[in-house]
Amino acid sequence: MGRSVLEGAFSLLDKLMDEGELGLTQLADRCAMPKTTVHRLLEQMEDLGAVENVRGRYRIGAQMFRLGQAWEPAPGILRVARQPLRALSATIRTSTILAVPRRDRVLVAAASIVRAEDVARLRPGATVPAGMEFVSAPVRSPSSSVIGTVSAVLDNGRSATALREAVGHAARAISAALAS
Repeated sequence: MGRSVLEGAFSLLDKLMDEGELGLTQLADRCAMPKTTVHRLLEQMEDLGAVENVRGRYRIGAQMFRLGQAWEPAPGILRVARQPLRALSATIRTSTILAVPRRDRVLVAAASIVRAEDVARLRPGATVPAGMEFVSAPVRSPSSSVIGTVSAVLDNGRSATALREAVGHAARAISAALAS
């Protein structure tokens, strides 16, 4: 069965998100789509502001940024998570994230980055990278279901035990703020 127009468009957007700027031929090859189809979809998405064409290379457009800013994994969670994540990162001196499950992935919903090497890997919207070690604690909705985790990067030489209480405190603070 062929892919739908939306599947094709999102395939292109996913590839641009992963790789940054790409030319028409590169996108067609990497998405295994006919070049004419890719060109047609890119023109339509460019008209809508979903992609931008800069000297023959395409990248994510401002409209996608605007739409992405409206997404929250649970009502109010991003607003209440920012301060506890920043405070946690400052206290334990490592990068922290709010991770949420979505379909078959775990996404970074918010981050407080301390370690330079974490900037690209832990940006909001990214899938939590496999192979990174974290100390995590659950964030609960007002109905007590787990809706995500607060996680701190466990870097070399750090004891998970030393981070567990601080991470748990931040997760409980976010959960309590959601309940109030």
